Amino acid sequence: MTAVAALAAVDSTQFYEQLVADLAARREALSEAEQSFGGYAPLGREELIEWLQFQCWYEREAAGFIGSWLRDTPESEVFVGLCRQVADEGKHYKLLASHLQSLGASMDGWKPEPEWVAWVSEFYAAGDDTLERIAAHNITGELGAINAFEGILPRIPEATQAVLAKITPDEKFHVSLGRMAVQRFATTADRQERVTKRVWDAFELEQKGRLAFERRLREKAIARDSIAALPSSDKPQWICQVCGWIYDETVGDPDSGIAPGTRFEDIPDDWMCPECLVTKDDFVLLSV
Repeated sequence: MTAVAALAAVDSTQFYEQLVADLAARREALSEAEQSFGGYAPLGREELIEWLQFQCWYEREAAGFIGSWLRDTPESEVFVGLCRQVADEGKHYKLLASHLQSLGASMDGWKPEPEWVAWVSEFYAAGDDTLERIAAHNITGELGAINAFEGILPRIPEATQAVLAKITPDEKFHVSLGRMAVQRFATTADRQERVTKRVWDAFELEQKGRLAFERRLREKAIARDSIAALPSSDKPQWICQVCGWIYDETVGDPDSGIAPGTRFEDIPDDWMCPECLVTKDDFVLLSV
């Protein structure tokens, strides 16, 4: 029996505030990789696209599983809030997909890590009632999203910051919806125990998901290094005057959709340097 179950229920407002304070304290004690996707180093173009693809997938999944709750949400005020939330998640998906397109990327062929499926598609979608669902997603999940946005903002381009600025107010509304539901309905020791368990289970899955993102970045970096180690040919190389990244026509830029052997002049004009996001105009011929 947990401490919550052993005691009488506390005031629901006090219960919520303590729960959020405990979440913040646990996040503060995490590693950099768990506190913010990708740690605190600036994101290159490839890492940025990977993060945006994850976010885009997350928003689409959220729209789906929150929509599935509506038929089984008897609390009218929560039902109305969740209807708005489904629309918000759809709007966020569209914003992120459009931003990906502006970077020359898309969701084509992208697949989530197993940890992300277990966390988002399966765990968040579950829950025996409104309180359990709200506790996992609108408390842990949405507070986690705001936390991740705050950590990543200084490390991303202004255009991406502008997209997140449009999403963040909605995330705050989703948190307030979770707060309202807990304060209004988590009024017994049993309900408070169930809310607490869902919050901490979601928190553990969230950290596994963030570490899976780190692993994905490492694996992609190893793959890029392996390509870079291949014997070079006499094809032209072009160097970025801003960061020094070299475009080798032999290697191409597969992560950006540029196949090996593509001549620099044939790269689309909206292509950007994978490291610093400048355009082709900032490259000069290095060798022939």
